[in-house]
Amino acid sequence: MRLIDLIAAIGGDPESEDKIQICHPGRSWEDYDTFNTGSKLLKPFYNLKVSCLSAIETDVIRVDLAFDKKEGCD
Repeated sequence: MRLIDLIAAIGGDPESEDKIQICHPGRSWEDYDTFNTGSKLLKPFYNLKVSCLSAIETDVIRVDLAFDKKEGCD
């Protein structure tokens, strides 16, 4: 699943309180940045594959992205 697919599945409304936490590449699960699901700052990450995800709270999802691979590019 790509990040854009996950955002679409949870709504991705700019007015929503839902958040995505993206883990820093090569660091621990506890090192992350938080974005609103509708944030344009997420756009560069849309095609990256989600390698791991977890619901942290009811409106917060933390993801680890495969920064070395894009979906459909082998």
